[in-house]
Amino acid sequence: MRNLFKVLVASLALGVAAPALAQYEYKPPWQVEKEEKERLLELQEQSVQKFQRWKNVARVNLGVTFFYSEYYNCNYWYGYYPPSTYSCGSGSWVSYIPFTVGPQVDINLGGMNNLSVGFNVFLGTATGTVYSGLAAESVSRSVTIWEPTVDYVAKLGPPSNTAGRFRVGGGMYIGPNSELGWAFRIGGGASFFNLSRVGIGLDLVLEGGAYNGYWIGGLQLVASPELHF
Repeated sequence: MRNLFKVLVASLALGVAAPALAQYEYKPPWQVEKEEKERLLELQEQSVQKFQRWKNVARVNLGVTFFYSEYYNCNYWYGYYPPSTYSCGSGSWVSYIPFTVGPQVDINLGGMNNLSVGFNVFLGTATGTVYSGLAAESVSRSVTIWEPTVDYVAKLGPPSNTAGRFRVGGGMYIGPNSELGWAFRIGGGASFFNLSRVGIGLDLVLEGGAYNGYWIGGLQLVASPELHF
């Protein structure tokens, strides 16, 4: 009787365990590791997708630009000095450090690639040197220059609250009396609160080119409120 009871208990245990054993599938360690990595990646993507991912950016740049340029005649930078009294020979220079303001829009072209279109307005005083005989004199003129710009912008890294960016492009200078110039632009920056509707941007841009027929170079430092859309 006792042996019969043991047999019944064993049979019942096997009957309960059989479905679980039938569902078990042996997996080699490499397959278990691969599936775990895929699961973690999927959870990470789902976490990022909880935030709104804005693709385009509109901003207003506010800052300062440091320009330096050589010039060779007394009509340059909008001051006229009679050659009978003054001279502006080779090696004369002008410093221009204007307040910089202007709108800019980054349009996403897919992935990390963006087209950035905007313009800057430079508002400041150009200071240069003229000579009366052997005596050097510093002269200043109020100058406003407009600069339409077009840049390629690469936004670096995965979607996150802080995103870096690299830009390269060109600009056109339009000054008083329809005087023109051009510039090659290269720089970098970052956008903060990038996953929110409103953020803040910081950029540093180097410019080099010609204005009114003479070499000009500049360093632009700007901060910008940003609207992501």
